[in-house]
Amino acid sequence: MSRRMLKVALVVLMLFVALSGCRTQEPEPPPENGEDNGLHFEQITPDSLVIGTASLGGTYHAYGQGWAALISETLDIPVTVEETGGPVHNLIFVETGYFMLGMTTLGPAYEAWFGREEWTWGREHRNIRALFPMYNTYFHWVTDADSGIAALQDMDGRRVGNGPVGGTIGTAAPRIFNLLGINVQLEFGGLSELLSRQRHGLLDANGIAGGVPVPSFAAYDSDKGPENVRYIGVDGQEREIIKEEWPYFTDAVIPQGTYAGLREDLETIGVWNVAIGSKFLDDDLVYEIVKAVLENNEVMLQYHDAAQETLAENLDNLYIVPLHPGAIRYYEEQGIEVPDHLLPPEYGSENN
Repeated sequence: MSRRMLKVALVVLMLFVALSGCRTQEPEPPPENGEDNGLHFEQITPDSLVIGTASLGGTYHAYGQGWAALISETLDIPVTVEETGGPVHNLIFVETGYFMLGMTTLGPAYEAWFGREEWTWGREHRNIRALFPMYNTYFHWVTDADSGIAALQDMDGRRVGNGPVGGTIGTAAPRIFNLLGINVQLEFGGLSELLSRQRHGLLDANGIAGGVPVPSFAAYDSDKGPENVRYIGVDGQEREIIKEEWPYFTDAVIPQGTYAGLREDLETIGVWNVAIGSKFLDDDLVYEIVKAVLENNEVMLQYHDAAQETLAENLDNLYIVPLHPGAIRYYEEQGIEVPDHLLPPEYGSENN
């Protein structure tokens, strides 16, 4: 683990301890949009910004570098990226104000907003706001062609890399394998490190949930040779079981050729990613951030191909976490109708 990741992990641990005092046996029912739940608060315009991303070698880190560079140049504000454990950690950091910006997926966002699952300690994360849709997250695994693994069920009893603990795959895969009755020996860590272990025969496969192509997977494919790798997705009855249990999962397809070794379309599951920010960020600043990203897609594409889905019209893929009022202003100016379920509690107060 790098010194930076160790620092981040220690901060997360301290935040968990701080949140432990808020833990309850059963979370209270979530307030409806528009109820007085801290509607009046002071907004800030920081001198600099930090974006919570994920481990090196994954899509979040590459995408975050593009987002940071674009904001820095367009708004003349210093913006840096911080390597984290991924979506869960980023939700905690933005909720507590450690970072003002981050990236997450709708699964952990759902759990955070309603204070569900143990990692939230029963705390409803109501300081987070959605900014813009990023891209769909595609769940898939890479293994060597001679590993004997051709489907998820073949991973029973095998050693499989599962990314950082707080990442999308790190959070979701243990539950998925448990639901499907597959006994996998999971190992957690940075994706690049885990793929290195696979190269040396210490792991049988590695999983990821991210925008495609995932840089580290593409590099592994190139190093091993396209004919020597195999990609595993989720389809058929297994996919239907997962969607019934967690409705935020959707059908997804990774097109052939996404990786050199992917010789046909790969059926799998997906869940959308969303850029998030603190509700305490100034409306005008958030408006400019959203405008910069959505009107400079060609710049984002220089950092990762997943940005091809970072489009205003994909707003209808978001739910659970309401939009920041500054983001709402941008969408409305573009003639995009913002659904009621994406309006934050404070929005009605500001516009009455």
